[in-house]
Amino acid sequence: MGKVKPTLTKNRIRLAYAVAVVADVLELPITAVENTVIGMLPGELADGVVDIVVMGIMTRLLGFHWLFLPSFVLEAIPEIDVLPTWVGCVAYVVWQRKKEPAAATAPSHVEVQTSVPPPLPR
Repeated sequence: MGKVKPTLTKNRIRLAYAVAVVADVLELPITAVENTVIGMLPGELADGVVDIVVMGIMTRLLGFHWLFLPSFVLEAIPEIDVLPTWVGCVAYVVWQRKKEPAAATAPSHVEVQTSVPPPLPR
């Protein structure tokens, strides 16, 4: 049985966009550091750490989506990593999740009814 995706709420979507914007903005100074000979290795490391953390947060907020993997890989390509790939990824994943049938998503908490209905009169 597959894992149930978290319910898309306005707060989850806003938080996912906020994290994506921060991650994409952080790419600019990291890329600037990478373009120096001294900062190349620390810049690549920082870039990778940011992308791993963002991918984990996005999976937690929106549920796993295959597009998170190419976004992570695209961030490793020089010059492409300055594009707002995480914001684009969040937009696409939210759009896709909203198109899914309601049965594919479930609330983060599930209430189980344990009471037994009274017997039918004879």
